Amino acid sequence: DSDVEGLSDGYDARSAYGWNDGIDDPSMGWARYAQTMRVFAMNSGLFYLKPSDRTVRFMDGITARLERAKEWDQAVYNEEMFFPSHGDHVNPGVTTRVMKIDVFMNSKTLFVHCRHSRKCMRNLKPAMVHVNYHPDKWERMKAIWAYFVDGKKKALDAFPDGSCENAPNC
Repeated sequence: DSDVEGLSDGYDARSAYGWNDGIDDPSMGWARYAQTMRVFAMNSGLFYLKPSDRTVRFMDGITARLERAKEWDQAVYNEEMFFPSHGDHVNPGVTTRVMKIDVFMNSKTLFVHCRHSRKCMRNLKPAMVHVNYHPDKWERMKAIWAYFVDGKKKALDAFPDGSCENAPNC
């Protein structure tokens, strides 16, 4: 039902699937409140594209930008997908779907949110865990394998939630 289905960098339902965010500018008086919609970036490391003219335009737009200038591929991926048409930019019109965050999971979801919840961990069987929030990737990947494949239920315990034990003072 979508042109692009991908992994989210969101770490809970709100950050992955979006929320309305109000802005308050008291200097505007009666019109002081405005609404915006927010969603965490889609991760350009895992996505599925349905073949269509829209997805070809989407990929062509990304390719053109990355050939023209040194930009972060993930930022370009999200900007081409979500920014509306304006000026010379034409949105390719792709529809999007965020993969289920408990099946296609990032490391913040696992290490910060799920692992401290018996309810979350009880039936958790991710198809993949993208270790994108932590610098000690190899050690965490081995621990994730030990937990989910080898059944070692203490394998994740040695790691801090963030980059170090005293984050942000690493």
